[in-house]
Amino acid sequence: MLKKLTRILAYSYLIGLSFSCNKESSVETGAEPDFGYTEYKILKGESYSVDSLKIVLMTGISNVKFNFKFDSSAIYTTVDPLNQSDINKLYGFADGVSFNTYYTIPPHHINSARFGWAWYNNALRIFGYCYNDSVRVSKQLQTVEIGKWYHAGIRLLNGGYEFTVENKKDTMARTVNTPTIIGYKLFPYFGGTETAPHDVTIKIRDVN
Repeated sequence: MLKKLTRILAYSYLIGLSFSCNKESSVETGAEPDFGYTEYKILKGESYSVDSLKIVLMTGISNVKFNFKFDSSAIYTTVDPLNQSDINKLYGFADGVSFNTYYTIPPHHINSARFGWAWYNNALRIFGYCYNDSVRVSKQLQTVEIGKWYHAGIRLLNGGYEFTVENKKDTMARTVNTPTIIGYKLFPYFGGTETAPHDVTIKIRDVN
């Protein structure tokens, strides 16, 4: 199975891959001091952090819950002003992956659900960001504050995904018809068109 998965993800352009367990930590929203999180640091000129270059399989579950926090490095200006509204990626999963199929494009560019983010019009904006049968769709969910922990989650619905940020919920379509997620986690990514204009740090912790 691992050989098949390696072939599947070869076109994801991820290097130095290491397989890891899907460990969860039960930390309440806003709990301090900070602990139980992973700090994803995307260096200037890059799109991935080192901690994003891993494969975590996801099967048999119907929702993903986590806490996240941005610091001031989430404030940036793109080289081309037209790229300022590009959506960076926060967290989510590839969906409906067939481990017996050879893919010529990353499976998460066919079906996936994740949160996106962008610093645009002087605010940090959070988005729902999905691929359904290779069609990309996005929806702004809300703005968030720098330096504050937020609870978020994605839950499978009948024909849709439910995105939650704190107590606010919204839905987006899902064309995959499996009752649970069959795929792998998707980690922070800067881009869009451009790479990180400076070091960008994001803290994420999984929640049971």
